[in-house]
Amino acid sequence: ETTTDDRITRERVMIFVADGRFHLEAAMISNPSLRALRYDPYSKTLTEERYGIVEMKKIRREAILSVRQVLGITAPSRRVDNVSDDIANSVLQQQSSQLLSSESQSPSASSPPITIGIILGTLGRQGNPAILSRIRSLLHSRGIRSVIVLLSEIFPKKLEMMSNSSPGSGGGVSAWVQIACPRLSIDWGHYFCIPVLSPFELYVALGEVVDSSLWVASEDKEDGLEEKDDNQDDGYPMDFYSNSGGPWANYYDSNKGRKVMSYGN
Repeated sequence: ETTTDDRITRERVMIFVADGRFHLEAAMISNPSLRALRYDPYSKTLTEERYGIVEMKKIRREAILSVRQVLGITAPSRRVDNVSDDIANSVLQQQSSQLLSSESQSPSASSPPITIGIILGTLGRQGNPAILSRIRSLLHSRGIRSVIVLLSEIFPKKLEMMSNSSPGSGGGVSAWVQIACPRLSIDWGHYFCIPVLSPFELYVALGEVVDSSLWVASEDKEDGLEEKDDNQDDGYPMDFYSNSGGPWANYYDSNKGRKVMSYGN
């Protein structure tokens, strides 16, 4: 006698039809709780794909903490759980309340000034001058010196020639933020001699946005696939080209116009 178990296990799955992984990885980064299947129409194979989301978050968290250390920031200047128009627009306002309030949060007056390099990508339409203006204004409001570099391609050796891997010794760039492709920081950031953040990561480093998803990775787990956490569903935001992205995104508010803005505007 054959019995049928009518209990059905429901599972959320995303199916990606392509012969590569690049865009699938972006979907997995945003949705770490979903099982990912990839169908290759050329080889006619169906495979289950995985991504080390926990290890990636750990690496990016360390880069953000390194920038905070370089800037002498001991903690975020303010906690913001959700980005609103008021919060995002306030980034462009030069108010004294946004300045780091203690000497422990800013470099000593006797030490050489810290320089943050801003890379504007010139490949296609990756670089957005409006985001450049926002980031430069944000750094300016904190009293942080910045230098702008235009690059079509970003290589470790190229940035190493302009970088200072020993903060406080004077000269060179102490950290970079690149307005090109966020995946460059995610996939290749750990190959550079100093931190190379995405615009979103810079906002997190300066405490403008608190992203809890970056801080849930367990230090004890080496296999991110086995880790379960209440915040595991919080994927790393991949909203650089999303209409719902924050002030670091291409289609946020006035960023759509891709125009350079002056300080205070």
